Amino acid sequence: MVSKRLSRGALRFILLLCLPAIVIGAAAYVYLTGGRYVSTENAYVKADIVQISPDLDGRVTDVLVRDHDRVDVGEVLFRLDPAPFRIAVAKAEADLAKVATTFMHMRAELAEAQTEVGEFRSRIGYYNKTVKRQRSLLRRGVTTRSTADAAELELSVARERLRTARAKVQRLEAALGGNPDLPLPERALYRERAAVLEAAKLDLARTVIRAPTPGIISNMRLQVGEHLETGDPAFSLIADRTHWVVANLKETELTHIELGQRATVTPDAYPDVKITAVVASISPATGAEFAILPPQNATGNWVKVVQRLPVRLRLEPGPGLDLLRAGMSVEAIIDTERQRDSLIALKSNWSAIAGEKPVDQGVIITRPN
Repeated sequence: MVSKRLSRGALRFILLLCLPAIVIGAAAYVYLTGGRYVSTENAYVKADIVQISPDLDGRVTDVLVRDHDRVDVGEVLFRLDPAPFRIAVAKAEADLAKVATTFMHMRAELAEAQTEVGEFRSRIGYYNKTVKRQRSLLRRGVTTRSTADAAELELSVARERLRTARAKVQRLEAALGGNPDLPLPERALYRERAAVLEAAKLDLARTVIRAPTPGIISNMRLQVGEHLETGDPAFSLIADRTHWVVANLKETELTHIELGQRATVTPDAYPDVKITAVVASISPATGAEFAILPPQNATGNWVKVVQRLPVRLRLEPGPGLDLLRAGMSVEAIIDTERQRDSLIALKSNWSAIAGEKPVDQGVIITRPN
């Protein structure tokens, strides 16, 4: 009987004192430590997505990748018909060679015209002496008028040919840019034709489309024989190792969110996988500001709606990253390391009771709970 009474008394003690104390203690612990973690299931995996498209028009002749293939940077993805661009390169090479030939021909003509100028100057000097001599002989009656006139005619013809040769020299010098000795590669026309050739070679090289970054092929719909225009998207390339998480948090949850805080990301597809992340940035505007039809709150029928702001989480290296796919749903939990003022005071008092020297924390700025 005594043992039964003791058991009943102990049970009564537990129910009346211990159990409420435990409940109150648990509630106090939850209250004091609560609000430290901010969690949301409105979070998704993002990645850099490159739209693969040609830089020129052409017909597809080869497709070397398939959907979900992993490619490295510089790997050939597909080819366009190079025939028209090879023809353009050949034509540009011919035009450049033609410019070089024309330049050499013009320099040869200029040298010939300059030689003619010197030759006709010599002839004019000779004919001037001949005319003077014939005039002297004509005055003495030693020669005839026709002989003197013939000498003057030859002098006039020589002067006309000299003017023609000088005009030809001026024309050729102008065609050569006023500097006949300027090297061919430095001439404007040659540089223009050389640029056309380089552009043609570049277009020919662009008929081979390569991967701009390592990643995985997605949304493949390209077929051999298909004609692509410049900029037409052929398929997508999900860039490797560029994943991050965007957590859309309520504005009321951002009170204690700061850059650099640690976070844990759990993919819905792999609930046992925990990935460490860091708060990298907070959007400067809510998602509603970027909507096609932004809300007009200046109207009479106004209803307050809690807005959400995207928070970018940078994923830390570790296991599980290779399991992530762009667009996956995840749960994000951010550790704000926040402590309530009452918990801070409790720790300070406990340190004082234990005889420990309190840490000088300076001015403490508290935020609303």
